[in-house]
Amino acid sequence: MNKPSFISFLLLLALFGCKRQGKVSDSTGQSQVKGPFFGVIPTEQPKLLAPEFLATPESEYNGTFSTDGTQFFYTTDVPENAYITYTQMQADSTWSKPKIAPFSKDYAEYDPLFSPDGTRLYYSSRRPKNGNQNSGIWYVERKDSFWNEPTYVRLTGDMNEEYYSSLTNNGVLYFNIWSRGDIYKAEKKDSVYEVEPLPETINKGGDKGDPFISPNEDYLIFRGYDNSLGRGDLYISFNIDGHWTEPENMGAPINSEAHEICPWVSPDGKLFVFASDRILDGNSKPYNSGKSNVYVMSADFIQKLKQKHL
Repeated sequence: MNKPSFISFLLLLALFGCKRQGKVSDSTGQSQVKGPFFGVIPTEQPKLLAPEFLATPESEYNGTFSTDGTQFFYTTDVPENAYITYTQMQADSTWSKPKIAPFSKDYAEYDPLFSPDGTRLYYSSRRPKNGNQNSGIWYVERKDSFWNEPTYVRLTGDMNEEYYSSLTNNGVLYFNIWSRGDIYKAEKKDSVYEVEPLPETINKGGDKGDPFISPNEDYLIFRGYDNSLGRGDLYISFNIDGHWTEPENMGAPINSEAHEICPWVSPDGKLFVFASDRILDGNSKPYNSGKSNVYVMSADFIQKLKQKHL
C-alpha cells in the first residue's frame, strides 16, 4: 500500500471538508467541543468521544491525547489507505477541524500513541525502509509547535510487520507483530532496540495485539480473541512483583458482541479510550454503520481490578 489513490483523496476531502452534524457554533464550522481532553467528564459507561465532531461513516480508531489534552491524534481508514488524523485546541478553547497530520500524507500510517512525556508521537507506517514497505515503527518529535521528520525505530532480530507501539516512562517499547500474533518489548541499546517476546503468560493462546503499557509498566491492556464476548475483546494483565498475572477479559460494558481494539489510558490515569464497531441501538447517525468509532470512559476500573491481585 503506497501512495493513496486519487479516489482516497476525494473521499478524504468529502469527510473532512463537509460540515459535521451537531456541535457547530456558527457558519465557520467551529466545533463547540471545548477545553482540554474535549471537556470530557469521565463516566463508568463508555460513550462515543465527541461523535458529532470526530465520527464519520468511515472507521476511526487509535485515539491518543497529548499529555496536556490539547491535541488528539487518531487513525482514519478510507478505501485503499489509512491516515493519521489530528485536531488541536485553539486559543478560545474550541478545537480545529480534524485534518491529516502533515507527516502522514504519502503512505499508509496508523496507530499513533504519544510517549508518556508527550515529546514524541510513535506510530506505524508502510513508508519504505531497508528495502521494503512492511509495517514498521516510526516517531516524530515535537519542537515548539513543529514536528521533525519521521525517524525509523531500528529493532534487533528478524522483525516484520510491527504495530501499535507504546512506551513506559523508562523508554521501554511494547508492540505486536501482526504475522506472529505475539506481543514484544524492546529496550534501547545504543541506536538499536533489543527485542524480547513477552512471557507465555501473555502470548499463549490466539493472536494478541494493540498493547498499551502503563507508563510505570505495572499493567498491560491488549486486544485478544481467547474466550471473547464477540469478534475480539480487550484484556488486562498486571505486573505484580515482576510477574504478569493471567490476562483477564475486561468484560462488559467495555467488551461487547462487536470488535473492541486499540486501548489507551490518559497520562493522568483518568480516561480510558478504545475503539469499537458496535451498533448503537436507536441511533440513526451516519457513523452508526458498524465501522469503528472512538469511545471514552473513566479509567477507575483499572485500580479496582488490580486490587484483586494484591
